[in-house]
Amino acid sequence: MKLQRLTNCGNGFDANLLQHKLESYGIRSLIKNEIMSGYPPLSGCALFVDDGDYLRAQRVMRN
Repeated sequence: MKLQRLTNCGNGFDANLLQHKLESYGIRSLIKNEIMSGYPPLSGCALFVDDGDYLRAQRVMRN
């Protein structure tokens, strides 16, 4: 499975909300750097999806 970065999130809470939304559409995702997102200047984390789900995940994210 090849992962592609879907988006950067400002914090782990936002990333988890988006992750749950994607899961409701059957799209698996991975959050990286979630633990560090609460420690400035290392704030922020990234949400990754499988390369094959990337376009569908972008549509879900926009809605």
